[in-house]
Amino acid sequence: MMKKLLVLPALTLIGSAILRIADVITSAILVAGTSEWTLEKGTTAFYVRLILSVILFVIIGIILRRNYDRKTIAKSATLLVIYSIVIFALEQITQYYGTYSMIFYWLYIPFEIFTIITWALARISTAENINWIYAIPSLLAPYLFVLFGKRYVRRSKVRFARR
Repeated sequence: MMKKLLVLPALTLIGSAILRIADVITSAILVAGTSEWTLEKGTTAFYVRLILSVILFVIIGIILRRNYDRKTIAKSATLLVIYSIVIFALEQITQYYGTYSMIFYWLYIPFEIFTIITWALARISTAENINWIYAIPSLLAPYLFVLFGKRYVRRSKVRFARR
């Protein structure tokens, strides 16, 4: 049972690693031949990341769909949500005290595919300052994988006689 619960975090870890590699490649391509980063390049990088995040999300969902029911996916998502909330809280505490560690960059990897939600909210928001409230949808996003889960319907084994 424990192996089943670790499948979603493992898949998001792999997907997020792919996303980070794609971010590096995208940045290298956008900066090639120029020495400055413009708003247009930032927008392009955002949309590339958005599209890749959605594709990875759907691929992970399809993989989960083949083998897991909604209850198992919900339990696995809960593990990922608890992990992300703990990491987020530790990050906020260290920022409050002015000592941000780069270790959080690595600790966020299993959760990286969901950060696009926060980025999108920040882009459409008219607020000048972005605060921790924007992160809440990203923190709860692993529960979206429940939509991919199978719904097991138990059927009774009562057979009707033919006439």
